[in-house]
Amino acid sequence: MSQKRSLPAWLAFDRMKPALVTGLVLFVAGDALDLLLHWWGVPVSSTIFNNVAMGFLGALTLLVYLSASYEHHHFERAKERMELVNEVNRQVREALSAIAQSAMLEDRTERLRRLDEVTDQIDSMLTTLVPSSGSGRHARPSGKP
Repeated sequence: MSQKRSLPAWLAFDRMKPALVTGLVLFVAGDALDLLLHWWGVPVSSTIFNNVAMGFLGALTLLVYLSASYEHHHFERAKERMELVNEVNRQVREALSAIAQSAMLEDRTERLRRLDEVTDQIDSMLTTLVPSSGSGRHARPSGKP
């Protein structure tokens, strides 16, 4: 049984690609400047390690920025989901309270009418707040109970 070791999240290819491109661009720009310096008489061999270090540091800086940005967006999405759960919870509690109040009614017709209203209210709330699975929409609180 061989276990595959996965890379840490900050080394995921989607995050590494922009960092690698940035590092390559920095390296090429630095190398072009070195060629210009060589044309002016400065030997290229004395500046190549400088370019490698500049490209590496640029890529590392971008990787840290992209990782921090990803974590921030991940946190914001989690916060939005918590707000949605809070809103659904509040509205379901209101509906359950209305159901409890309707159970106290003596008139069976009125009790059934109120239960239908609460059922419609819950259905409307779930349709408004909770997106259908796979639709890709983000649910937004409506502000209505």
